Amino acid sequence: DGQHDSVEGLDAGCRMTVDPAIPDHLRRLSIRREFDAPRALIWKMWTDPAHVAVWWAPEHFTTPRVEMDVRPGGAIHVVMRGPDGTDHPFDGRFVALDQPERLVMRTWVTYADGAIWFEVEQTVRLEEVDGRTVQHFHAEVVAAEADALGPLRGMEAGWTGSLDKLEVHVRAVMAR
Repeated sequence: DGQHDSVEGLDAGCRMTVDPAIPDHLRRLSIRREFDAPRALIWKMWTDPAHVAVWWAPEHFTTPRVEMDVRPGGAIHVVMRGPDGTDHPFDGRFVALDQPERLVMRTWVTYADGAIWFEVEQTVRLEEVDGRTVQHFHAEVVAAEADALGPLRGMEAGWTGSLDKLEVHVRAVMAR
């Protein structure tokens, strides 16, 4: 049915490394959130580009472009726009989708020449408990050049801000 599929070996043939200049504490991030909403709605928040465009970016950023082919191996392209008007594009792929319990995606930012600057695997697990949803978000840096230290230092604040916006958006949708 395509709902419980995964793509193995996305990086087959590529040597993925994290430069030693990236400290261990910046390589992994876990954030737990609870929503007063059903799990199916939170799943939709992560997989419907119209919803993703509302919340996926840190505070004071917008997300003017979201393209998602929601299937294992499906492409992701997102452009976040900073408050100064600078665009921050990234690409990715869905690795696994187990609706409505778990999704795994890899996203990366490239240099102008197309080489990967840094790549992060994000896993979202959703548990429904008494009509509420507990979301477990985990991000792990799987590749990074030494000069990616700046953006990786901002990963926790960026995801925290994005998930704060997700909470606000979920409340607004539930209030409709």
